Amino acid sequence: MEMQMNRLRFASERCRTAVPRLFVCDVDRTLLTHSHVLLPTVSAAARSLHSVKLPLILASARSPVGLERVHADVGASDTVCCFNGAWIGRFSSRTALKEARLDRETALEAMTSVHDLGGNPIWFDLETCFVLKPDEPVARRRTDVTGDRLQLISKPSDAPTAPFKLLATFPKETIEASVSLLSSRFSSELTVAQSGANLVEVVRNGVQKDVAAAFIASGFGLGANDVAAAGDSDNDLGLLCWAGLAITVSNAKPHVQEVADIVAPSCDVGGMELAFEWVVERFSKDHTV
Repeated sequence: MEMQMNRLRFASERCRTAVPRLFVCDVDRTLLTHSHVLLPTVSAAARSLHSVKLPLILASARSPVGLERVHADVGASDTVCCFNGAWIGRFSSRTALKEARLDRETALEAMTSVHDLGGNPIWFDLETCFVLKPDEPVARRRTDVTGDRLQLISKPSDAPTAPFKLLATFPKETIEASVSLLSSRFSSELTVAQSGANLVEVVRNGVQKDVAAAFIASGFGLGANDVAAAGDSDNDLGLLCWAGLAITVSNAKPHVQEVADIVAPSCDVGGMELAFEWVVERFSKDHTV
């Protein structure tokens, strides 16, 4: 264990005093590898949180359907944060504790804008996502990974109700400019954040992982200082800055690593295994009589 812990980079004094009582964790490129694989060692280490009765909350841009396999494999809490916090609920029953959909007309306008910028948008409801027929090949590559149910529509207005989020895929060479333009165009109503090399998440203003984590923590009678949080991307920044202990992986963007108290090895080598083990050890030492 001591040799393994040397592979964690401790970047702040909070590591000496923090004793988390809740662990909030991003999924893609944090728990999972870049190829969307959950390594067995990471799964086992996540489950070891049960040994100290420390709940693991999955906080993801994914839908509940997209979380099913990972949720089962890591033994996460029944309370989950999906769509970056647009839906917080009971995983087993799909009962919402809090939700925030996009305004339908704004979502339709945003979907058109994504197309105009050369992107491929997906409209996410709770159990199904909707995509225009020309965008199906790009969408299938995404939903084949997550397991989301995909339904084809002929025009944007065929999508039912209002979405929890729009996911847009852009070419890597245009994604930064596209994020900037979308952010500027919809700043009064929508939050636009890059969540992967070619992925952009669009949610309602006020939908953030840190807001969701605070809501969930309050249900446990806990505050920010009681929470360890892990993530790798722009949509995790608020969460990492809010939490009492911020953990990231070495594949995270440099500005994300700058706000972290602990930097674990890359997701591709199962770096979160070491982070989970360190938290369990830290908790166990603090509660040893």
